Amino acid sequence: MTARKAGTFALIPVRAASMDLTACDLRVLVAIARHADKDGRANPSLSSIASSTGVSRRHVSRSIASLEKVGLMSHRQQKGPGGAWTHSVYEILFTSGQQIASEPKQRQDEGHTVAVEMLRIWREECGAVLAAPRALDRSRTTACEARFRDSFDQDFERWRALCREVKASSFCYGGGCRGWKADFDWVLKPKSIRNLSEGKDRDGRSAGRRAVNSGAVGFENYDLLPLGPGGT
Repeated sequence: MTARKAGTFALIPVRAASMDLTACDLRVLVAIARHADKDGRANPSLSSIASSTGVSRRHVSRSIASLEKVGLMSHRQQKGPGGAWTHSVYEILFTSGQQIASEPKQRQDEGHTVAVEMLRIWREECGAVLAAPRALDRSRTTACEARFRDSFDQDFERWRALCREVKASSFCYGGGCRGWKADFDWVLKPKSIRNLSEGKDRDGRSAGRRAVNSGAVGFENYDLLPLGPGGT
């Protein structure tokens, strides 16, 4: 079958039929392929894929990760004309081992750019009291890229809002009985993001605490998205 602009047909790798894919994985693969050009490249949004398949955004993200893992497709972040991260670009991989020659280096550079900006925001919002790493190694860069994509919808203001939620918690600032303090690596953990987004680490905000955070974008205005590829 041949991919058409109208999305009536979808070209997918024949080898997908012999793979242990879930129903969700296959539906997501077909949905992305419906948007693909003759070279197998497509850029539908997560919302579009979820709407056309009836699969939740959380499970769409998980299926994308599964399809990448078995080598049926690849995906990377794309910047818009203004330099902001705007959307994902997918490529259906029709042959085993197929790769885009420039993708590994390009993706590495993009991931590093994301990590640098997230670290800069962390230092700006929390660095006066909480520790910041001196360097961004590969594991930190990978974690930043994954969380930026799957938990913050490629929006640095969502990450800033989370940092301000940390700032509003005396527990994260060493107010617990053991004096423990949050750090950059801890905040990047999926469980930490979930607890912070649900207000589990939030304490009663005093007038003084509110004054410190005056002018901050309310975290409640930036609901975090479900975790997807890269979530642990």
